[in-house]
Amino acid sequence: MEMHTITVNNDRAFFFALQKANRSKNLTETIELKPGKYFADADNIFLSIKKSITIKGLYDNAKATNLNCAFLIGADTTLILENLTMNYFGEKSNTIALYDGAELYGNNIIVDRTMDPNSNWDTIYCKDSTISLKNSEILTDPIRNICGISLENSQLIAVNSNVNAPLFKNSTVYLKDTLTSYSVVLKNHSNLSFINLAIDSTQNTEFSDFYIENQSTVNGVNLNFSKKDSFVDVIDSHFENNNFVSGLENVRWRFTDNSTVIADGDEPFNDNL
Repeated sequence: MEMHTITVNNDRAFFFALQKANRSKNLTETIELKPGKYFADADNIFLSIKKSITIKGLYDNAKATNLNCAFLIGADTTLILENLTMNYFGEKSNTIALYDGAELYGNNIIVDRTMDPNSNWDTIYCKDSTISLKNSEILTDPIRNICGISLENSQLIAVNSNVNAPLFKNSTVYLKDTLTSYSVVLKNHSNLSFINLAIDSTQNTEFSDFYIENQSTVNGVNLNFSKKDSFVDVIDSHFENNNFVSGLENVRWRFTDNSTVIADGDEPFNDNL
């Protein structure tokens, strides 16, 4: 398959380069974006990714290249994003949505939905698909019960990244050197493995800080809670972690009788549900 790279510096050139890539049959396209703001004055720019493509900022500073648009990644299609920021606030979609075997690879990207006070959309929604993140930030306003990443029957790998308020349903997740905020939620036979996971739930005053239910499984090493007396709730599930960086005494536990909870090798005191 032929590889082709095009460099663009304005909205129009970017749009037409993407349309050309979507129409190509034997061409793998890389679109390089010069620094600047793309679609800055537009509302609800929603771009479909129909063929595998790489979109990348020219420089390592992700904030230098800013996209005010949303991406829908089609079935069995791969989108690679590098060195850029997305600030889409439209009320018609997630900032990134992927379905039906799609793949998203993000390296040094910021996908930010924190500045829109009216949005009801999760920043990234992923169903029956795969996401891989490195050196990236997926941001939202979790106080309004909105997720940074919402996975359903999907897979996620995140390394050295910041993911706000993740929700995992029937999904498999691996996190390394990763920060999350507000809470982490696993439902419906989800599996999470982690090394060096930090949870900053200081803004969370009403929900569980780490919630696991319905035959989900968590196995980790080095868990760090920023908030004192953080709650871990385990309902009909399994939780195991070795080494609580902030101190095991700062964690409170609520778990059902048919759950397995192991903290530093022992079952902790159960505050009950």
